[in-house]
Amino acid sequence: MPVERPTPDSFVVIDLEGAVRADGVVRWARKILLDGARWLARSRTYGWATLGEQVSGASAGVSAVPESRDAALAEFDAAPPGETRLGLDAGKGVGWDDLPSRTAADWRNAVLRTDPAPLRLQLVATGAVAGARAQLGELADRTVAIEGPAEVVPVLTGAFTEAGATVLEQEDTTLAGAAAVGADLLVCGSAVGLVDHQAAASLECALVVPWGPMPVTTRALAVARRRGVEVLPDFVTTVGPLVAAVTDTPDPELLLRTTTDTVAGVVAEVRDHEQGPLIGACVRAESFLSTWQDTLPFGRPIA
Repeated sequence: MPVERPTPDSFVVIDLEGAVRADGVVRWARKILLDGARWLARSRTYGWATLGEQVSGASAGVSAVPESRDAALAEFDAAPPGETRLGLDAGKGVGWDDLPSRTAADWRNAVLRTDPAPLRLQLVATGAVAGARAQLGELADRTVAIEGPAEVVPVLTGAFTEAGATVLEQEDTTLAGAAAVGADLLVCGSAVGLVDHQAAASLECALVVPWGPMPVTTRALAVARRRGVEVLPDFVTTVGPLVAAVTDTPDPELLLRTTTDTVAGVVAEVRDHEQGPLIGACVRAESFLSTWQDTLPFGRPIA
């Protein structure tokens, strides 16, 4: 997995060799860890493969103390671009205005930068609903519990409510609070590896629906499936922003409909896989990757 060093305080991980385009997230903190960035890039790679696009996942980090943040981001923004055309989302600690040069060179649909947070959340929520419906059927008789921060929960609540599901009241929206209500669907995604094997052993839901990257660990996936709990592929349920990135329209309604159709179609293909929909979606993505990569990337995007 190639790693570029645009500045002494930054890195850019490009997951796949030979990719002309790459897409990912850039984060700032006192210390951004390279290992975590590699897995975020891998998740994006599988998302793009799900869409049949020859695009690599990427992930960038700028490490600096708070008083040096602005200077470090400005230096990263001014650094010469690498050989791969790169599109970067503004992640933790970064705003779109912090990277004007890189934003101007972004190859993806500009609608994602016009009003990025609300549209991105709506696309992800739409994908989560479409995936759940494709796996379980209509949601009118299903209950839902949602894990996540304050800015995410209302959007997910609205999307599942509009689909006919009942979002249960919770004392809090932590994983423990969401799991405690015993809903049919657990919608989660605030952290990589959020659901470990211990948490999976107490799940009472029928389906885990991710809204963020890799919330379920490998061991937790095995525990969950032994208990009859399926886990949807996060790189499929969250693929809405990638759909928008390569769709030449500023129309949010069209992007939402396309996301629904795309996610529903993929989940319908993999829902009955003998190892579950998450592994089924990995196999599906790897089939496409094999058409343009000499070797598959080592390691699936599961925490």
